[in-house]
Amino acid sequence: MTLLTENEQSFFLSAPASIVELDRDTASEWASAHIIDNPALKWIVGKYVEADNANSNGQLWTLDDLRMSQPSILHGPMNISHRANYIVGTYTAAEMMYATYEANPYIETLGAYWRYYFPDELKDIENAFKEGSLFQSMECVAQSVTCAGPLGCGETFDYAGPMSQAYCEHIKDRASFRQLNNPWFLAGALIFPPDRPGWKNASVNEISKMLSDDKKHDLYVSIANETPHLSPKEWELLMFSVMEASFKIQ
Repeated sequence: MTLLTENEQSFFLSAPASIVELDRDTASEWASAHIIDNPALKWIVGKYVEADNANSNGQLWTLDDLRMSQPSILHGPMNISHRANYIVGTYTAAEMMYATYEANPYIETLGAYWRYYFPDELKDIENAFKEGSLFQSMECVAQSVTCAGPLGCGETFDYAGPMSQAYCEHIKDRASFRQLNNPWFLAGALIFPPDRPGWKNASVNEISKMLSDDKKHDLYVSIANETPHLSPKEWELLMFSVMEASFKIQ
């Protein structure tokens, strides 16, 4: 399961993540070559972003662009729930994975979690991993955006965030795909819903606790309190409309 949300200037894409146990054969061959046995670190492997496959919100990255941008992942901060000042580790390696005919190529990452400094958070992370609800989320920006796909006009615009009045009507109406050209990656986050085995069962009130933009926190919580009946999908659509309505180019 992959989740995507959008911030004012960037995209957050979340996919399942795994904790590497050094006494078991759990890391892929490429990641194992980068792991060192350091008791101060906990290693986390996860899918980061997929190539040439538009996601449910219409974002698209080409394989060539991901190959070019892969190095930008290295040494980026790993935080919790996209809180910029809650950095708990760093990304040490990334690999392009060329999957079988059943899936498109994607980038997989290896992150070093600083367990010595954040032992309490590690307990929550390990519990989420055991329940199958540990996710990794990436954040990126791009140089430009192209209106792509069967209903796209092919026009390219300077990147101005997920949505902008400068974009064509196809993009603004979500009729086409938004191809992010020359992207670079800013950070990654560990995401796990509180006391739930997975996002699909999380209530709107629980999901609201995971939001990252402090400036909108009070507004989001207010909406969550007023609409507790919303499903996670309805909550996602409502939050996107709030973010889109408040978007300003900075």
